[in-house]
Amino acid sequence: MGALRKFGWLFWLSLAWAGAAGAAEPCADKDNDACAEATEPAEPATMREAIDEAREDLAEKLHGVQVSAFGDVQSIYGDTGRQKLDWGAFELDVGGEFNDDLQTAFAIVETKMTTALAVGFLDYHAFGGGRIAPRGRLWVEKGLHFQLGRFDIPFGSDWQFFASKDSASISRPLTTDLVMEGGYNDAGLRILGNDGTVNFNAYLLHGFNAGRLVGGRLGLTPFSEPFSLKGAQEPKLAEFGLSYFLDADATKRKRETGVAVDAESHLGDWTGRLEYMVRKKEPTVLDAGLTMRGWHVTQEYELGESLAWATKLFVRYERVVIRPAEIATPGAGPGDDRDVRLAAGFSTNVGNSDLLQWKLEVQNYRAATPTTRTTPGFGSGQMLFTQFVVVL
Repeated sequence: MGALRKFGWLFWLSLAWAGAAGAAEPCADKDNDACAEATEPAEPATMREAIDEAREDLAEKLHGVQVSAFGDVQSIYGDTGRQKLDWGAFELDVGGEFNDDLQTAFAIVETKMTTALAVGFLDYHAFGGGRIAPRGRLWVEKGLHFQLGRFDIPFGSDWQFFASKDSASISRPLTTDLVMEGGYNDAGLRILGNDGTVNFNAYLLHGFNAGRLVGGRLGLTPFSEPFSLKGAQEPKLAEFGLSYFLDADATKRKRETGVAVDAESHLGDWTGRLEYMVRKKEPTVLDAGLTMRGWHVTQEYELGESLAWATKLFVRYERVVIRPAEIATPGAGPGDDRDVRLAAGFSTNVGNSDLLQWKLEVQNYRAATPTTRTTPGFGSGQMLFTQFVVVL
């Protein structure tokens, strides 16, 4: 049994223990009305509420340590082109506070291939507050934070949706998969600040080439009310971001640079996102260098009460070009000099339980490089994927 499965069993046993230990002690005076009310706590209305209550009970016994988990199962195409369900990833998230100014958070991720500490850092906030989650969106309250450890790097905007529970889609945009080669996660130091209209990230990391990488992201939310409690977790009417990094090797020679521009807007049940990025690898003695350029436009719409279960639709159009291309003359071989993809689908909250998400996604490549054409299932035309995500 993998290490994270052991964590999963421990998590569930801890919840059961917390629920049992948190039960009220029997009252000595059975005829006392107040005693009778105290010994008959209200039953949680849903399983979600029961799990949340058990987590809170566990947090009290663990001095405020918050524990949560999620995992997914999804369909994949085998080498023969036939689909099957397969395990995705299971993640255990833990966060705690040493005092009013110092927090810690980490995330352990297990897949079929490996178990790894994907995120783990110490967070010191000089002022302001807000619990820092291991993954996903950063806090929105006014504050200044210093973090040391390993984390997902804020470059562009898609890094906020790496976790399957945070995204309406199953796939990540091509900007993440191809330009950033699956997304960027690294160890080092970063500083985060937010004054309500302007937010920033600045980081110093190990980098890609055994040297050091410096970079950051500057975000503007000019039309938001970031300190409103009502909308604290979704503060953005609109946000515009600019990201940059410079990576050097051990001799301090520039090896890579990256620039990204992103925008996000909310209007009622509609959300729109735009991301454009360029990553350049400098030429060396062994290769001629590489330039990766891509963008995507994503639209999401929440159906609200139109359906019995809360459902979100999405459509994404995207394009990535890598130079030099795999083929020198487009049309001369089995492939194109770029990848262009249209993806669409939905994510629904099964039974409105906040426990199980079901996703369905259709992908259609309008152009594909020779490497992309070797992806299992590509020859089937429209590729269909499904995913189930359990959130504890």
